[in-house]
Amino acid sequence: MDQAISNKSDEKIGRSGWLIVLGTALILRLIVLASGSVSFHSDEAIIGLMARHINQGLPIPTFFYGQPYMGSLDALLAALSFRLFGENVFSIRIVQSILYLLIVVTTVLLARQISGRRWIAVTAGLLVAVPPVVLTLYSTMTLGGYGETLLFGNLVLLLGDSVTRLCPNSRWRWALLGLIAGLAWWTNALIAVYALPIVIFGLARFSIRRWSCYGLAAAAFFVGGAPWWLYNFSHNWDALHWLLNGSQNNNGLVFTPGYRVLGFVFVGLPAVLGIRYPWQSASWAGLLALPIAAFYILVLSYALIAAIRRADAERFLTVYVLSFTAVFIGSAFGADVTGRYLLPLIPPLSILVAIGLYTLWQGQKVISYGLLAGLLIFAGAGNLNAVLTVPPGLTSQFDPVNDFTNTYDQQVIDFLVSHNATVGYGTYWVTFRLAFLSQERVILDAWLPNKASLLYTPMDRRYTPYTRQVEAAEHPVYVTANVPFLDVILIQRFEQVGVTYQQQAIGPYVIYYDLSRKITPDNLGLYTLGNATSGN
Repeated sequence: MDQAISNKSDEKIGRSGWLIVLGTALILRLIVLASGSVSFHSDEAIIGLMARHINQGLPIPTFFYGQPYMGSLDALLAALSFRLFGENVFSIRIVQSILYLLIVVTTVLLARQISGRRWIAVTAGLLVAVPPVVLTLYSTMTLGGYGETLLFGNLVLLLGDSVTRLCPNSRWRWALLGLIAGLAWWTNALIAVYALPIVIFGLARFSIRRWSCYGLAAAAFFVGGAPWWLYNFSHNWDALHWLLNGSQNNNGLVFTPGYRVLGFVFVGLPAVLGIRYPWQSASWAGLLALPIAAFYILVLSYALIAAIRRADAERFLTVYVLSFTAVFIGSAFGADVTGRYLLPLIPPLSILVAIGLYTLWQGQKVISYGLLAGLLIFAGAGNLNAVLTVPPGLTSQFDPVNDFTNTYDQQVIDFLVSHNATVGYGTYWVTFRLAFLSQERVILDAWLPNKASLLYTPMDRRYTPYTRQVEAAEHPVYVTANVPFLDVILIQRFEQVGVTYQQQAIGPYVIYYDLSRKITPDNLGLYTLGNATSGN
């Protein structure tokens, strides 16, 4: 690999190269969008609601509703899309698809800059154009900024490699690096991991004569991240406390470093390699997972050995991958089972794999093309299988209790509107998706637990105006979905307090309406039972 990449030719991508990569990415994305297999849940609905409120002239929120984390850039882009294409789920998905295509473009540019080889750049682009399902999922739907983070991350790596290796005295590159890093910091603090190789290589090549470059980057960082800093100055550093302490939403569980290592190796990494779907614990590919995993291990081990031997551009990427892995395992994010926090590994890993294939291609073209075709076919088959297997389709829900299709949403909305039962209480996974899909004709307060244990998370009540509107309602409705144990408890408690009601089941939904008097979930004593259950 060293000899193969050492003589940089800086080959241009060419029109045919771009056509192959972007055409492949666009075809796959159109198939996914047309399939209707990507479920719509409340996390994505909140972005839609934020965008709707922005277009209505309400104050622009600094962060995702209900938390001092994940900036509202995603909602701002969705608001623009609503103005162009209408207020609907598809408009949200258009934004994410554009971001995804830009991720593909910047991966190609990063690969070309790192290697100088057209073959490597196009190959890396193809590996991201036909990605593992975890990237397809989180670049089609949104949870509040992962698409922007991957795009900004690629740009940070591009500029970081430039200022530490190619153009260390370029002031405008340093300034642009700081500006993008600051904007990305506000959008999602996950961007911090992208800065690690820049810091490491920057310190190794530090020069006091570049103080003006460093100063420009620092100043631009504060400008780009101004919303984050202004919020913290006026809110007692809430966002910083959040980053340091986490959301405290792990139900009191403490995950040891050993547990996080096992989670990374057997849960997170298989999702990144496309072996496992984000919503399943087992491999979808069966025994095919073994040769795919072995191939990646061999290629990445070779890249690591080569990077240690040479202080070249490949080493920059390898340091990024290793430092990211260390941060992931050492943080609370290491307990995540979906693999979404490992998304920043996919573009750099694709480039390293492309470099490995290129080395083989120089001597064994047939084998190299065969391996590339095998990787693309495997990833494509994984995407196609997920698209065709509905339910669950492509879903962000690891817990099947919270994963119910959108088939009955409109029927529920029509029923609630026709019975004048549009204000009341719901679970988190009911509340915000019905609010968005009904254009806020249905307003629920997410005050019902969404797990069989009845464990309740106060943070679920993310939007205070909904809570206040429900508090003022005389006859609030109760809406549950896919939590039978909660329905049993609700019926028991209604009977115990002498509240009569009408009941209607629609698909996974259960609606309790026409209550004889107003009663809150707290009055029903749901959370005493939930806390007792969760403590066992």
